[in-house]
Amino acid sequence: MMKGIFIALEGIDGSGTTTHTRLLSKWLRAKGFLVVQTHEPTNKRIGRLIREILRDPSIQPAIDALLFAADRIDHTVNRIQPALDKGKIVITDRYVESSITYQSSSGLDIEWVKQLNQYALTPDLTILLDLPPEIALNRKHRPKPKEKFERTVFLEKVRRCFLSRAKELNFQIINAEKPINEVQQKIQDVVEPLLGNLK
Repeated sequence: MMKGIFIALEGIDGSGTTTHTRLLSKWLRAKGFLVVQTHEPTNKRIGRLIREILRDPSIQPAIDALLFAADRIDHTVNRIQPALDKGKIVITDRYVESSITYQSSSGLDIEWVKQLNQYALTPDLTILLDLPPEIALNRKHRPKPKEKFERTVFLEKVRRCFLSRAKELNFQIINAEKPINEVQQKIQDVVEPLLGNLK
C-alpha cells in the first residue's frame, strides 16, 4: 500500500498554524484526498494535562519537554503512523520542531530535547509560518498572557530558533504577516508538488 504524506505546520503562538491546518485540510479534501487533520498537544490524557500546566509558570521546562515527548509518542503510534500506512495525508498543527524550539528557548539543552524525540517521524514537508511576536500576540486578542509561552521576549527567542533551524533543515518559510488567503495560497503552492505521489 502506498505511504501517505506527512505535513507539519510550525510557528510561534498566533502565527496561524491552526487556521492554516484547517484550510489546507479543507482544500485537499475538496481535491478528493483522504486527510487526517490533527494537532499537538493532542486531546488525549497527556495532551489535556499539558494544556493545564501551560497556565502554570512554576512547572519546570524539563517537565514540559517530557510530557510533550510522551504525548508525541502516543500521537505518532496511534494516529499519525496508522493514517500514513493507509495512504492518507496527515496534516499536524505543530509537531517535533515546536518542542525543540520552545523547550530549548526555555533553557534546556537542545540535544537533550532532540534525544527525547528521537522516535518522532520526520515530516515529508515542514512549513514555518513566520511573523513578529508583537503581531502574533495581537492576533490572539488577549489582554494578558493565558499561557506562560505567550510573552513577546520569549517568543522572539523561539522565532529566532525556528528560523535558524528552518534554514539549516531546508523547511519552507512563509511570511504569515500577509492576509490569510495569500498565506494559504503559498502553502498550497508548496504542497501541490507532493500530491502526485498519491495519484
